Amino acid sequence: MTAEELDILRFFRRFQVGPAEMLFFTPNDCKVAAKHFLAAMRSLIDKDLVVKERPIQAYSLTSAGYRLSLRAPKKMPAPRLKK
Repeated sequence: MTAEELDILRFFRRFQVGPAEMLFFTPNDCKVAAKHFLAAMRSLIDKDLVVKERPIQAYSLTSAGYRLSLRAPKKMPAPRLKK
């Protein structure tokens, strides 16, 4: 699972989206660069974790995607450099 895919799953979890519940968002919403967002979202769709919904920018989680979103680790802060 790529960092971008995990960011998208965390975004679903942040809004407590369950299976088959639609969420509207853009790459900026989940802090994923546009070119990486499209590839990551396509990958999640191909893995049957996310479904592209009819309204533009609407996606929903499958049951498997929902379970995975609950297990996605929280993002760790960047390590601080010692001086």
